[in-house]
Amino acid sequence: MNKCLRLILCIAFLFPLLTGCWDRQELNELGIMLGLGVDKDGDLIKVSAQVVVPNEVSSKAGGGKGTPVTQYQASAPTLFEAIQKLTETSPRRIFMAHIRVLVFGEEYARKEGIYDVMEALMREPTVRPDYYVMVARSTTASKVLDVLTPLENIPAEKLFNSLDVSSKTWSPTTTVTGDQLIEYMLTPGIQPVITGVEIIGNSENSGSKDNIATIKSPARLNSTGLSIFRKDKLIGWLTEDESKGYNYIRDNVVSTISHLPCRKGGNVTFKALRTKTERKAKVVDDQPVIHIKIKNVSSIGAVECGIKIGSMETLKELEKDSEERLIELMEQSVNSVRRKFHADIFGFGQEVYHADPKFFKKIENDWDKYFENLDVKYEANVQIKRVGTLDDSFKNDLKE
Repeated sequence: MNKCLRLILCIAFLFPLLTGCWDRQELNELGIMLGLGVDKDGDLIKVSAQVVVPNEVSSKAGGGKGTPVTQYQASAPTLFEAIQKLTETSPRRIFMAHIRVLVFGEEYARKEGIYDVMEALMREPTVRPDYYVMVARSTTASKVLDVLTPLENIPAEKLFNSLDVSSKTWSPTTTVTGDQLIEYMLTPGIQPVITGVEIIGNSENSGSKDNIATIKSPARLNSTGLSIFRKDKLIGWLTEDESKGYNYIRDNVVSTISHLPCRKGGNVTFKALRTKTERKAKVVDDQPVIHIKIKNVSSIGAVECGIKIGSMETLKELEKDSEERLIELMEQSVNSVRRKFHADIFGFGQEVYHADPKFFKKIENDWDKYFENLDVKYEANVQIKRVGTLDDSFKNDLKE
């Protein structure tokens, strides 16, 4: 009896461990999607899936004869119906766990809004929310995902890596992941902003190997500007300078390159080493006030005018001019957004909520009106720590 009881207990203990492969999926039965595009197709959603071709990316399989990715398309009333419908043309089930970029066509983002798609992807347990979201500017998402790129064989990887590097080294661009975008859409006091991508050049043969057969590709993908949303619909685009001001205010700038005109002609180039922005709000006599303070540590990258860069007086002048330029960028961005879009993309409403939750709750429905006349105070502190391996420029010493 004891032996039987022990055997039953052992089986009962081991039985749950035998279910580890119940939901297994064989790799050779899956189509791994790295790029997902969403466009408008009449009243339907058009889905474009950029799927890896295993034989072309595997060195052991002797790849290189065809393109490293292929694209499947399908249209349906809802996102997942369209994705499931891809199996009409795809010989493999589409696997969504490795999505790197989600691209919305500009027409879809303007007319339909992006919330339903974002909620569906967040609800799906196989989709990780760390993909980057982009908007195809003046084109469709399917065309963006149809461009083959050099250096990175897989275009979706190119888009992901290019935006990731650019956001850390170039101030007009920024990254937004799926979970961050949902947070921006649901949090009161801030509207979403997403980096755009455009196709430059001739896109006639962008999906063939001819596009990467020359030194300069006929069609290229380029991150360009920031798109502004109200709730979940696209309403416009920021210019390069306005994008810089936005990223400085939002503390998104890690490092960048910029220039200032010399007072006697020419330019001085700066490398931003560290940048930190603090935003604080106060409510004074039932009126919110925003204080923005930016600290910047830079080095001098190039001098195209004959100034004495080794002089402390000159460095102080450059620091002052740089501080004025930073404030100008931030003011220009805020004033332009107020005038053209009337949407708080800077999160000033969030700062007011953190400073005085009761006051913000009272004015939350009228926040756009408060944003129009919001008192914003700017302060910048720039320190030039390095001047490179040279002191004064020797431009004035050039021989006749």
